[in-house]
Amino acid sequence: MCQESLGFLRPFFLAVALSCMLSGAQGQALPDSQLQQIKQACETLVLDYANHRDQSRGERLAQLFTEDAELLVNGQTFVGREALRNRFKAPATQTFRHMMSNVQITVTGETHATGVSYALIFAGAIEPQNPGAPIVVSDFLAMGEYHDTFELTDVGWRIASRRFVPVFLPNAQ
Repeated sequence: MCQESLGFLRPFFLAVALSCMLSGAQGQALPDSQLQQIKQACETLVLDYANHRDQSRGERLAQLFTEDAELLVNGQTFVGREALRNRFKAPATQTFRHMMSNVQITVTGETHATGVSYALIFAGAIEPQNPGAPIVVSDFLAMGEYHDTFELTDVGWRIASRRFVPVFLPNAQ
């Protein structure tokens, strides 16, 4: 396609570029103390998610999300806090451990932030006769990244969307 025929797209691309610059500038215009408070609140959500997930605290886990949140994990999408409650309310048949690291939060405004964190996830079946016994695993479940968006709500910072992107999977031999 020739450049002249694409000229009608210039205003669109200019608007997108300007929007991106403004959202980044909003985060930079905030006082350092406010930026640090937002980053800490969002990082705490990342760690609380792992803790509540690992301890099978489904209701507390669902409360970390906005009412209309979206969770994309293992090829499944769950929309809304009620769908999240349903996903996490089943009795635990496996023990999970999420090892979280490299948490990077980017503040994009007074009420919005994004984040990427690494997760190394182990899972193993709970032995019904001895549910508190250590679990023998031969490999990890997955290693990947959580891509999050965060929003400030009336009750504090919450996860608005969370997507797990697998990077490494165990060798299925």
